[in-house]
Amino acid sequence: MIPKPIPPCRAACPVHTESGRYARLVAEGRYDEACEVICRTNPFPSVCAHICQRPCEKQCRRTQLDAAVAIRALKRFVIARVGDRRPTRQPAPNPRPARVAVVGAGPAGLTAAYDLRLRGHRVSVFDRLDRPGGMLNVIPRYRLPQEAMDADVGAILDTGIDLACNCEMGRDATVGELLERGFEAAVVATGLSRSRGIAVPGFGAQRFVAAIPWMMDVWLGNKVDVGRRVAVIGGGNVAADVARTARRLGADHVAMICLESDEEMPAEPDEVALAEAEGIHVMPRMALKRVLNSDGHIAAIELMDVVSVFDADGRFRPTYDPARIRTLAADMVILSIGQAPDRSWARGTSVHTDARGRIVADRQTHQTSSARVFVAGESLRGPGSAIEAVADGHRVADVVARFLESGEVAPPPADEAPALEPFPDDVVERLRVLDPVATEAEPFASSEPLLDEPSARREGGRCLGCMAGAVIDEAKCAACLTCFRVCPLAAVELGDPVVANPARCQACGVCASVCPGNAITLSVWEPREAEPAHAEQPHVAVVCIHGGDADETAGRVVRVPCLSRLKPVDLLRLLGEGHRSISLHPCARDDCKYPAAWETIESLAAYVQGLAARAWPEARIELCVPRAQEAVSP
Repeated sequence: MIPKPIPPCRAACPVHTESGRYARLVAEGRYDEACEVICRTNPFPSVCAHICQRPCEKQCRRTQLDAAVAIRALKRFVIARVGDRRPTRQPAPNPRPARVAVVGAGPAGLTAAYDLRLRGHRVSVFDRLDRPGGMLNVIPRYRLPQEAMDADVGAILDTGIDLACNCEMGRDATVGELLERGFEAAVVATGLSRSRGIAVPGFGAQRFVAAIPWMMDVWLGNKVDVGRRVAVIGGGNVAADVARTARRLGADHVAMICLESDEEMPAEPDEVALAEAEGIHVMPRMALKRVLNSDGHIAAIELMDVVSVFDADGRFRPTYDPARIRTLAADMVILSIGQAPDRSWARGTSVHTDARGRIVADRQTHQTSSARVFVAGESLRGPGSAIEAVADGHRVADVVARFLESGEVAPPPADEAPALEPFPDDVVERLRVLDPVATEAEPFASSEPLLDEPSARREGGRCLGCMAGAVIDEAKCAACLTCFRVCPLAAVELGDPVVANPARCQACGVCASVCPGNAITLSVWEPREAEPAHAEQPHVAVVCIHGGDADETAGRVVRVPCLSRLKPVDLLRLLGEGHRSISLHPCARDDCKYPAAWETIESLAAYVQGLAARAWPEARIELCVPRAQEAVSP
């Protein structure tokens, strides 16, 4: 059986967060539920709300119309809005809990520890730093505030995980010793904590430093040295962070020198653009040839042109033109040409290394040559993002948990669900007419403002609800073809049975609102909790699923695809069920997908109020302006 496609934003996320679902929940003002969706797969929601590289946005089908939904900005809004109400999870009872050691308190290690603890195992985490977070401690605080990291780490540790800082494997203990002390398995997630060196004349001079330890000292509060003219060697995100940090520490001139061209640079384009906006001189296609010293101090560096970075097969194999030399004044060089794993933890163990000194481990099962030792994160897979490390933490935890519970070592189940295809061209043209609202691309991270509520709800409403579309109940469908006639995107396909094509359907709800047999539902809208007796709920709020808001504590809430599709009998039925106060909550007038919808709803409210006065004189029908519209009205 072919798996059902999933939205491309979800497929692109390493932990498959249901981005579209929480975007639509934000549009409805259901922030606690949106937070629950975010935290369901990601124990680092605050961290990712600031530094995630947004693979979901890069695959958003909204880009075919204007610009991607600002999913990361919505995540940050939700986390800030919910605050201390973040959902918590408790460890499951386990009749045979095992003791597990996790080496490394970064995203991969803490995620593995968190998952194993939730399965009832006793977990201890060891880290060589004096605080948890691992390589997150290298990220500048203007990009990742300390309180964001503390919130996530605190929530993970609160499940009952033991943490031992200032404990370096290979110096204070070994993984082998941990296993001898009664730990039944060990997960090693030490990341890429060592900076790579470079063989050039002058390497090792004073003020020739490696990026990782220098950045670690900066953000751990240790004393650091910085020059007036700083040359950063490297073209990745870490190099961009180093350059911006040096600038903030007082360097007058900072150059970022990289082998690659502008198009080839591994750093995110917006990070490079932001560095340039802050006065960083980016120098592509240049390589460090040598460092010129004067009395033991750096005076300048010589650079040579790069002819090419990759060979014909796409492999990294730079070639240079040593005849084309440029001298750049500098008094400090910070090397950021890549990181390497710290393998000192393997001392005294039976863990094998290859001819190049790399740990030998199965990339599917994470298992090393020592049956009870597993490796995860960047130390296994190489450089990656925080959310990729979280995903690897989930995978290794699944493998280790099954190993502890059954003795079996097997890869975690593969997720074979394909991503939904891009829109057909004709759907793109129709959507441009139906949904013309556009937005500017999200600002750069350091200047990205926290969205206010009206902006967040409007942005969430831009989500097109991919794979959240109509589901036609074959048992109720009478094949009247009403849905086929009214669908604005030609999503309904005739056959036996009639079906809605998920590649076209955008959950607008028009078909559901007019189906005479109530045979159509929208797959994204989960059933609400059981409602209290109507006698105890005299008020009912009828809310548009596309962005209407209501106080859900004040009475019953009924959600519908579009209030303009309501008929008088629908409201009269609610009055007949015992409600005496009905409030209508459409989406904001300027955001509504359907022109003239507000006029239709106003007429409906006035007409039903007149009818109701004859049978229920005390009945009240009220049309409510959304808070988002109130906030933007002059």
